[in-house]
Amino acid sequence: MAGLRMVSVPIPADKGPGDEFTYVHEVLGEMEIVVPDDHKGGDTMELLLDEDDGEDIGSVEVDLTPHCDVNLNLVTFALDDDEVGLDEKKEEGEGGEEGSDVEEDDDEDETDGTNFMVWPAGIKMAGFVVSPTAKVLIKDKTSMLELGSGCGVTGLATAAALARDGRSNSSARAILTDLPVALPVLTKNIRENEEAVSAGSGLKISAAALAWGDDDQAKEVLGAAGGSKFDLIVGSDLLFSSEKDTMVALSKTIDSLLDPETGTILMATRWREYDEERVFFEEMERLGYEFVLASQRSEALRGSVEEVEDPDGKECALPWQEFGSEKSEASKKYFAETKFEVNGEERCLNEIGPIEQLGMEKGDFVRYDLTHFQIYAGYKSK
Repeated sequence: MAGLRMVSVPIPADKGPGDEFTYVHEVLGEMEIVVPDDHKGGDTMELLLDEDDGEDIGSVEVDLTPHCDVNLNLVTFALDDDEVGLDEKKEEGEGGEEGSDVEEDDDEDETDGTNFMVWPAGIKMAGFVVSPTAKVLIKDKTSMLELGSGCGVTGLATAAALARDGRSNSSARAILTDLPVALPVLTKNIRENEEAVSAGSGLKISAAALAWGDDDQAKEVLGAAGGSKFDLIVGSDLLFSSEKDTMVALSKTIDSLLDPETGTILMATRWREYDEERVFFEEMERLGYEFVLASQRSEALRGSVEEVEDPDGKECALPWQEFGSEKSEASKKYFAETKFEVNGEERCLNEIGPIEQLGMEKGDFVRYDLTHFQIYAGYKSK
């Protein structure tokens, strides 16, 4: 995964959705950028680029070793129907069609392109779900649902972990979901990787359309799972679009699909708009759920205490209630005392914005990104 870099691009004030502008990065050089439909002048957009050529990533390999013997090969760009094979007939199987229903709904085919990228949060989450720390969290799970799958990196990695847990059989399910427009790429990636991921365990992997808050689609997903709710729901960077309606719809969808007795939620979050994104956790709390750092949940369940060294540094230990909160003294201290070098000068975390990020060396930028990254475990409070 060397060579990938997240670039924050400020949109000129006089540009609107669909407008083009030239952006010059000090390392990657000149790039032509198109403003997404859900952005406007003055906003900041994020692009995942290849540092070797400055181009949008076309395909990505995610190596899950040493904890899992899988190397995921993921397509990350929109494909023609012929490439994906949408005209192929699916075999009828238990709980409905195998594979995915990839017919696109014209009302749901708008996208900002985020579902065609493999984001750093997804890569971090993929590494976590196959790690010793996650074993106790996914132990004995036989039905997994991924929300906002995009290219499927988190869902496929979790499926690989489940397949090696020893409980997977012909009734075990992993269903990866996203908007209809994302299904061709997602389906392609499932087909490309399912043999290596399932490893002869019997675990069935499929894709399905699911817009958060859509009760009809949620029922269809449950039907594909044999009618039972899921005992594991996973996702990464789900709070990227932090509008309150989206946060409420996401919480509603999780509550409708997770088994309240046995269900676990594993979610990788990359904080951006702290208070807006916190609404999701507040909604889940209102519905009776508790969220703690996944590492803490693992330890509480007497999971592995093996320290897995991360060259990028350690995850922030602040709880969701405090991260980035102006009311939290612990958060203020964290943001004031965590420092990085920007253009040769040391800056506190709370002094670094999109413009300052451009002046960071690659190693510092990766570590900076990690300061906003956390993995949470959620479950219904008894």
